[in-house]
Amino acid sequence: MKKLWFVAFLLISFFYSCNTTEENKEQQNNIIIEEDETVPSLTTIKVPSPVELYMFMYNAGLKFEKTLLNPADRSSKYVTTYKKSLNFGIYASDLAYCTVFKQNKETFSYFSTTKKLADDLGLTEGFDEAIVKRIDQNISNSDSLYKITNDSYSNATSFIEQQGQGALLPLMLTGAWIESVNIASKSIKTFSADDEIVLLIADQQFLLESILEMFESIPEEDNFPELVDKLKDIQQSFDKLYDNADVRITQKQYDEIVTKVKILRAEIVG
Repeated sequence: MKKLWFVAFLLISFFYSCNTTEENKEQQNNIIIEEDETVPSLTTIKVPSPVELYMFMYNAGLKFEKTLLNPADRSSKYVTTYKKSLNFGIYASDLAYCTVFKQNKETFSYFSTTKKLADDLGLTEGFDEAIVKRIDQNISNSDSLYKITNDSYSNATSFIEQQGQGALLPLMLTGAWIESVNIASKSIKTFSADDEIVLLIADQQFLLESILEMFESIPEEDNFPELVDKLKDIQQSFDKLYDNADVRITQKQYDEIVTKVKILRAEIVG
């Protein structure tokens, strides 16, 4: 059971890089391009995980709602690599939500589902046993865990690229991002432009920009134009926030964004 929690942590940390301060948002958009490259490597684009959003929700006193999750027993429906990759992200986000909200039974269930999809996608070896050992040795040291988390992200993305599966990573991150925004929005009962969760949802535009950059970094023949077009449509709704003078986001803008996220999420999990 102890090792199970380590691997669950590692699966979650796969989606985690930096915190969401303005400085780090700027760093996330600084793409390093090698002399012979025309696009960035996937490992140079950092996309934070759902964990930060869920931790904020937990600390704000919001209650865990199992009905917001994609049912674990639905995973057998996903038979293509495309669907498995997107829903690996969905389930990894659900796993993060369960773990942050300390739901032991659901954590075990969603860990098992996420791990199976990882096996199906050939990603199991990307979760280095050495990282698991480091977690074991530093489980009570938050600073060390932060560094280990960043290292595990780098190792996992490098593994995916080395295996010639770089196109899978943007799909996984898309699933995780869609699920986290959907869960956060459905946790809000009444809209308020000053609500901190609403403001965090508004800030998700920066993560979406990074995900779109990741799609641009993979070969055109491996890209997913229909999905990218739908993500760009959501980004266009986020871009309307730049026109606001007195508030970060209006209710009309918020409703438009979360509705589009809800529709795309339904397509992914359906």
